Order: sequence, then structure tokens, then C-alpha cells
Amino acid sequence: MKRRTIGLNLLCSLFLAMGPALHAAPAYASPSKKAAKKKSKKGEDKVPTSAEIAKSMEGFSWGMSKDDVQKKLIDGVKEKYRPQVAKTKDAVEEDRLRNAASEEMKRIRDSYVEFKGTSTGWDVSFLKGEFTHGNNESMIVQRDKNSQNFYFFINGKLWKWYKAFDAEVFKAGDFAGFADAVQRRFGPAKDASGELAPGAGNRHWLEWQDESTRLRAVDQSDFYGFYCLVFEERATVNNLAKLRSNTRQVASKQNSVIDAVTTPVERDPDAQPDVVDRITGKSRGSRDTGSVASGGKGGKKGKEPAAEPAAPTGVKTDDDPLRGLGL
Repeated sequence: MKRRTIGLNLLCSLFLAMGPALHAAPAYASPSKKAAKKKSKKGEDKVPTSAEIAKSMEGFSWGMSKDDVQKKLIDGVKEKYRPQVAKTKDAVEEDRLRNAASEEMKRIRDSYVEFKGTSTGWDVSFLKGEFTHGNNESMIVQRDKNSQNFYFFINGKLWKWYKAFDAEVFKAGDFAGFADAVQRRFGPAKDASGELAPGAGNRHWLEWQDESTRLRAVDQSDFYGFYCLVFEERATVNNLAKLRSNTRQVASKQNSVIDAVTTPVERDPDAQPDVVDRITGKSRGSRDTGSVASGGKGGKKGKEPAAEPAAPTGVKTDDDPLRGLGL
């Protein structure tokens, strides 16, 4: 009986000694999960907010229809040519300007493409991974003097604006210079790298956000020779897995329409705008460029190139490589 009592006392003592250790395991596991969750949220918070994003969209808003976007782009073309037509006294030159404006507006209308499963040629371009087929996606293309602008729609609503600068605007391999310029405008960014879309290959990018938009500055210079700014509606980005439930592959081929859009516009290299100043908004110095009326190549032999006419109040000229960024 005495031995049994001693045994019970020893057993009780053993449980009392092990008690803290038995309770320690779950207590240790729980904080680690909380820490991981906290760390994950902290990582998400590292994407900085920039008030400049909304200012840079120049009146475009998420959810706009294809007709709304085309009208806005076409109105911009009219505003670009209006002061030039008003200033010229030459009937032949006026007719040329009007034809040039009509051609530019026609290109915008004709650029609309729907991704229904038939190859468009964009499937093998630098835009691969930016859209899918069979999910009611479409796109409008507009070229300005120094970049290509792609407006993406899903279910008929604008959700992405992709702006690709021509290779000659920024020196190849100088993403650091591009990054410095855009951060002077949008503020310090989150620096990231990886695949932006499955199969699209590794990319280096900077990232900002505001309440409704994610902005990325992407290095596409290694293969395609572009530096890009990509504005995307955050709500759509977060819902893409559901919106793209019917993705299908198509046979890809290039075509002349895309070649025409993606081929840089010829221009005098000495008339290249100072893109860094225009991104940051630090300088708006004058440049000795030819007028739009003369195609930026100057007048006849023996004459100085005509100066670009000053735009009336409220009218913006189209010589800005970042037109559409509120500069």
C-alpha cells in the first residue's frame, strides 16, 4: 500500500513537471502562424501608394466602354490638328492636314480587335500574357510619337492601359535610368521580379498602387526593346481567375497590321524629346522640332522647318512621349 502511494505521488509529480512542456507546443505553433500571417500582410503593404496615378490617366476611367475610349482618343486627334488647320492659309496644306487627321482616326477605329480564338498576330508580340482568348476580351491600339498605347477590355469594360515606349526613347539596358525617372514622378516603388503571367518569362518591374489602380513599370528591353507603364484596375486583377475561366490557345502568326503599329515612327533623332524631364514634370523646355504638318522633317530644301504652332488654351500638342500622363 505504501509502495502504491509512493508510485502515485511520483506519477503526479511527473505530470506536474511535464505540464508546462505539454502546453508549450500549441502555444508555440500558434504565434508562428500569426507571425507568418503578419509577415504576409506586411509584404503586401510594401506596395507604396501614389497619388500621381489617378492624375496620370488623363480622364480615362475603369469601366469605360470601347465606344467611350475610341471617342476620347478620336477627340484627342481632332484637338491635336485643330490649331494647325486654323493657322494654315494654304488650301493644299489644310487638305493634307485634314487627310492626316482622318487617317489617324481611322487607324484608331480599325485597331479594335476581339480575342475570340482566332489568331490576331498579337499572340506572338510583346503583349502575350496580357490577354486571353475566349473570355470576352478585346483591345484598342493607338500610337503617339514615341510610344504605343493598348487599351484592354474584358466583358466590354476598360480594365488595363499598357503603354510601351519605343526602343529609341530609352537606352537599351538602362532600366535603372527609367526607374529613376518614373520614381521621381510616382514616388519610391516596390522593386520586384518574377513572372507577371504564366509562361511570359521573368521580368523586372516597379510597382505602385492607389485605391483602384495598380501601376507597374516593366522592363521588356531584354528581348523586345521596350520599357512599359501598365495601369490596371485592381478589382479586375484580383478577379482574373474567374473572368478567364475559358482560356484557350490559338495558332499564332504575325500580320502587316501589327507590323505597322509596332514599327517606330521615323523622326529626326536630334528632335527627340527629353523623356526623363517629361516623366518627372521638371522641365518643359522648348525643342527645335518640325511641325506635325511637316511630319517633323522640316520644310522644303533651303527653308527652315516650320515651328509647331502654339496650341490654344486647353489644347495639348501631341509631341509628348508620355501623352496621357497629365504632363
